[in-house]
Amino acid sequence: MLVVAWAALLAIETLGQVSLKVAGARVGAFELDAAHILSALATPWLWVGLACYLGAFAVWMGILEKTALSTAFPITAITFVTVMIASWAILGEPMGRDKLLGSAIIVAGILLLGGDTDPATPAPARNDAEGNLP
Repeated sequence: MLVVAWAALLAIETLGQVSLKVAGARVGAFELDAAHILSALATPWLWVGLACYLGAFAVWMGILEKTALSTAFPITAITFVTVMIASWAILGEPMGRDKLLGSAIIVAGILLLGGDTDPATPAPARNDAEGNLP
C-alpha cells in the first residue's frame, strides 16, 4: 500500500508542476494586479495545479503516518526527475546529458540513503479538548 501512495505522490506532484507551468504560459508575464489575478484564476490549469497540491498534501500525510520523516523527505527528491521527464515529454523542454547525469545522481543518492530499517515510531497519544488521554 505504501508503494501505491508513493506512486500517487509522484504522479500528483508531477502533474501539479506541469499544470502550473502550463497555467503560467497561458497567463504570460504576471503582475500583482486585478487583471492578471483574474486571468490566472480563469485558467483551468491553475486549478488543476492547486488541486494537485491538496492531493499531494493528503497523500503525504498518509506516507508520513507509516514512514520516518528522515527517510521519506529525501525520497521526494525523485520528483525532480519525474518533473524533468514530464517537462521533456509533454512540454518539449530539452533534456541533455547533464540533466540525465544529474537525475542519475539524485536516484543514486536516494538509493544510498536506503529505506527504514525500523518502522516509524508510533505517534504520541492525542489529548482531547480537556487534555485527557483517550
